[in-house]
Amino acid sequence: MRLRSLVSLQKVWFFIVLAVLPWAIFTNVSFGQERKIDSMFLDLDKKYRMPGEWTMLPFELEDPYKRVKNGPPLANIINKANVEWISRWIANPKKVVPNAKMPNLGLDFEEIKAVIVFLSSLKEKELPQITWDAFLLKKEDELSDDEYDKMEKVFNNGKGVWGRARCTICHPIKGAGGNVGVGPDLGEITTKINRNWLYDWLGNTKSHFPDTMMAQFRFNDTDLRGIVEFVMRDTQFVPEEKEEEAGEVKEAKPAEPVVQILTEKEFSSIRKDIALIEKGKDIVERARCFVCHDIKGISELMPVVEKKRDGLAGFEKILYEIRCLSCHRIQNKGGTYAPNLTIAGTKIHMNWEKGFLMSPDIIRPLSQQMPKFNLTEDDAKAAIEYIEKNLHTKETLTNPFEGGAPSAAVVAAGEKLFYEKGCNTCHAEGTKGGGVVGPNLQTVGDRLQPAYILYHLKNPQQANPQAVEPTFGLSDEELKSLVGFLADHVQKKEGKE
Repeated sequence: MRLRSLVSLQKVWFFIVLAVLPWAIFTNVSFGQERKIDSMFLDLDKKYRMPGEWTMLPFELEDPYKRVKNGPPLANIINKANVEWISRWIANPKKVVPNAKMPNLGLDFEEIKAVIVFLSSLKEKELPQITWDAFLLKKEDELSDDEYDKMEKVFNNGKGVWGRARCTICHPIKGAGGNVGVGPDLGEITTKINRNWLYDWLGNTKSHFPDTMMAQFRFNDTDLRGIVEFVMRDTQFVPEEKEEEAGEVKEAKPAEPVVQILTEKEFSSIRKDIALIEKGKDIVERARCFVCHDIKGISELMPVVEKKRDGLAGFEKILYEIRCLSCHRIQNKGGTYAPNLTIAGTKIHMNWEKGFLMSPDIIRPLSQQMPKFNLTEDDAKAAIEYIEKNLHTKETLTNPFEGGAPSAAVVAAGEKLFYEKGCNTCHAEGTKGGGVVGPNLQTVGDRLQPAYILYHLKNPQQANPQAVEPTFGLSDEELKSLVGFLADHVQKKEGKE
């Protein structure tokens, strides 16, 4: 009897728990001590949580701005730079390259000699010797007329390659250019390198410096020979000769200390000195050069886990080889010089993007011009397939012309609004010209999807935090007409076909 009562009591308690538990959960009642989350973890979660509008990417993006060591490996530095240049560089980096990031170590000449001898001992391979036409190795005043004409043809081809590669976006020359801020000043590069190293470097940058921020341009042999000739001969790459005008009275300046330079002749007589090699190694260790450079023999002081990139394929391989994220940004990784690509699949027509990747056109006249990387059709196809599938926003964007093209009346109303609001002050459109601060809108209908144009016009800074375009506070009808006008700007309409 007592057993039956106990069983009945258990059943009653069971049903009471079933009834009360959902109520307790719903009303957030705690039967024990309340669990508090440390604010530090909340801050970390806020910082690193993926925003809800982003898509999950199939691989982790490599941010070139967060590489472990910013300086190049020093294993074969003696192949790259001549001894006299290295001597001047170590003595005072910023005097040799104005935008140098390396500090002045304050070494005396004997210490500099030891460091150079040590660096030369690290050489792992000989520099490939390229076969050059004999006339290309002559100075200009030594060339015959026929040889000069041949040299000039190679030079001019290289000048064109240089221009299409947009080298001055990353590299300043005597202080001018280099807006991305990642390349050294090339104003006196000819005092540092030789043409064989330059050919080898431009042919495969990653084999010299796997973490370099410079793109692999995929130049062919003709282009390589041309750009080498252009760099080795053009006056912008050699030191300026300071000319004094007749009668000019120069203000007296304190004499600069004379910097002693290690010559090739002296170096050849000491390069195998074991004592100097050990002394140089000790100086390099004490100067902590390994913080920025990978240095054979002392890497154990600051080991670096090498990235395995042999298996890269598709868009991941393109991102690494071309270093797209040196300029562009995807999901808070990369640079800020060029447009953010996080939602490029929502923004751009993929047919246009494919052609642009293979042969970039000038969209922004004053800056942000994309280099020609010589991508193949397969490369471009891999890129747009990835962009279309992965780089888009989860937010639903509305296309005001989902059912078809905008009417002539809508386009006309949009054109009127475009000029009333002064959009042509910054943007050129069609054959009528306009400003050059903003992107050229001549074929913007081929480039941008109508839904994105509407999203951008509603709030330019929300679409692109770097945008300088004002928010005009347009009505829905005005927005629709302006989108229609811009979407109507396609290649065929502009007389390109």
